[in-house]
Amino acid sequence: MSAQRLCVVLAGGAGERMGGGKPQRLLNGRPLGEHALRLAAGFADHLALSVRDAGQAAGLPPALLLFDPDGVEGPLAGVAAALDHAAGLGVKHVLIIPCDAPRLPADLYCRLEAALDLAPRVLAAFPSDGHRDHPACGLWRPQARQSLTAYLAHGGRSLKGLLREIGACRVAWSAEASGSFVNLNTPADLARCDDTADRQCSAA
Repeated sequence: MSAQRLCVVLAGGAGERMGGGKPQRLLNGRPLGEHALRLAAGFADHLALSVRDAGQAAGLPPALLLFDPDGVEGPLAGVAAALDHAAGLGVKHVLIIPCDAPRLPADLYCRLEAALDLAPRVLAAFPSDGHRDHPACGLWRPQARQSLTAYLAHGGRSLKGLLREIGACRVAWSAEASGSFVNLNTPADLARCDDTADRQCSAA
């Protein structure tokens, strides 16, 4: 298998709490989707953007688009598309990150990879910051696609539920790192994290 790395950004959500168009919402003068793609480029050799439709990539830097498979909803659709793409590339793992977490730690891939290397039968690993789990930031083995298919066939619809189902590994970061995993879900979150307005990103 190739030693190359793959990172897929999840950008297919409706972003209703943000008022729609979350990947295009500006933080520090740049779209959230652009921040996420820059992070992805730092984590991996290959990157892709998982979307429901091409309009969710409008105005963002060029990236390979992965479209949600039919019949799969929510974040699981992006996970399914990412796992299919990873299998086609022949990479060992795929890092999946959301488009609304612009402060992810630089050691995210390496620490999750180390956890999977210690547990060769575990299909995925995800971070926890001492306050909460962050299931949308996960390192997955492409083989998890079979488990996802079975989970969906039995009515499963939750990303957290899938991670429990497959016995995914939780990797702990210190509580002080909680700000690194902040998700920006509302316009107020954006305003609080916009450094151009002399504000500091908060995990609140």
